Parts: sequence; C-alpha cells; structure tokens
Amino acid sequence: MSGFLSRGMSTAMDIKNKVSQVTQQALEVSGLADKSSEGLPPEIAAHAKQDEQLRALYKCADAYIQRMNAMCEASTKLAEAFKDACADSPQLDTIASELVVMQSTINKEHLGLLGQMLHRKLFRPIRHEIEARKALDGKIAESKRARAEFDAYKRRVAAEVEREPARREQFATELRAQQQAYDRRTQTLLAEVSEAVETRNKILCKGLVSWVAMQQFYMHGVEEAMNSLLEVLRSKLGAENFRGIGMVALLDQAFADCKAVREHIAAAKQGGAAQQQQQQQQP
Repeated sequence: MSGFLSRGMSTAMDIKNKVSQVTQQALEVSGLADKSSEGLPPEIAAHAKQDEQLRALYKCADAYIQRMNAMCEASTKLAEAFKDACADSPQLDTIASELVVMQSTINKEHLGLLGQMLHRKLFRPIRHEIEARKALDGKIAESKRARAEFDAYKRRVAAEVEREPARREQFATELRAQQQAYDRRTQTLLAEVSEAVETRNKILCKGLVSWVAMQQFYMHGVEEAMNSLLEVLRSKLGAENFRGIGMVALLDQAFADCKAVREHIAAAKQGGAAQQQQQQQQP
C-alpha cells in the first residue's frame, strides 16, 4: 500500500514539474520571464572593485609617506647621535656635522616634494572622487533593491499566469512595460557608472606617472645631496688622518666595500634564479 502511495506521489510531482516547465517556457516565449536569472550588470561590479582599489591605493600611499617620514626622522637622529659620539674627534666631527646638514636638506626639500606630490596627485583626487560618488553609490544600492523587487514581481506574474493562463497576453504586456522602465533606469545608471570609471581611470593614470616622476626626483635629489656632501668632505679631509690612516682613503674603502656587497647580492640572486629554473626543469 505504501509503495502504491509513494508511486502516486512521485507521479503527481512529475506532472507538477512538467506543468511548471511548460508554464516557464510559455512565459519565456511571451516575454513574461527571463531565460536566465542575471544579477546586476558587470559594469557595476567593476565599479565596486575599482572603488576598493582606490581606497587600498590611498591607504598604501598614506602608509608609504608615513614610513618615509619615519625613515628620514630616524636618519636624522642617527646622524645627530654620530655627531654627539664624535664630538671629541675633529676629523669625525666634520663628517657627522656635514651629515646632519645634508639630512636636514633631504627632510625639508626632497621629502617635502614627495608629500606635496602625493597630496596633489593621489590623496586629494581620490578623496574628492570618493566623496563625489556617494550619490552614485546610493543609486547603485537602489538599483540592487529595484532588481530584487523586479525579480519578485516576475515571480508573482508567473504564478498569476499559472492560475489564469487565459490572461497571459495581458500579463505579458504589463511585464514588458515594467521591463522597459527597468531597462531605461539601468541604462541611465550605467552611463553614470561609465563616467565614474573613466574619471577614476584618469586619476589612476595621472597618479601612476606622477609616482614614477616623484620617485625619480626624490632619489635624484638625495643623490645630489650625497654628492655635495662627498665633495665637501673630500675638500675638507684631503690632508686629514685618523689613527694614521687618510680619511679620504677610508671613504674610498667604504665605497669599495659597498660595491662588493652589492655585487655579492646580485650574484646570489642570479644563483638562486638559476637553481630555481633547474629545479623546474627536473622531471
């Protein structure tokens, strides 16, 4: 008996499913249902992703300038500590004093350049853009709600058609009108989104090329300051000795040591890359 009831229930469910499939197909043909359930347009998802990227860029740039400030401050303190420690040695005090002056120049001029350029080319444009798009974000949120309401409306219409198939054409006309209204609102929104994306792309472009330029100016400025320091030191310390060793010779030896370390790092990097490539080629 139970097997008979089970088969009967299964048959009833099959019939119901077939009826629903036929109804759904009829709805799709008449325009009362979408053939697929689509979410919001991909342009809106891309806009949201770009918004997150701009915020992340702002955060990284802010962290960068804070750490650059901290580095320069630490460099100044180190130079001052050397000056204090070398106060009793005229030769070393000359180097430390000039180093303090050079570090002050780097902090005021070259680090100041980085800060001002980041403010003009990244911080201010990003803040302004995010603030200006709050109204657009509200429209996007409203579009999501409208999409959910429209999908719910289509489901209600589908249920009505299933109950009253004779009114299918009436429902189709009403739904098409609602669909056209929804499409018009969506196209208007997408036009605003496209404008926002284009504006943000310009901010990214200008920010990136400005970042390259400001890095070059900062590093070149530091290099100029260091070269000026070295010229001063070589002229002042040309005949000076420390513990019987020429100061200029000590300076040249320090440069040679730095060069050797740099070559060692480059060789180690090349060796590591070659080893990794060899491992990848092994079966």
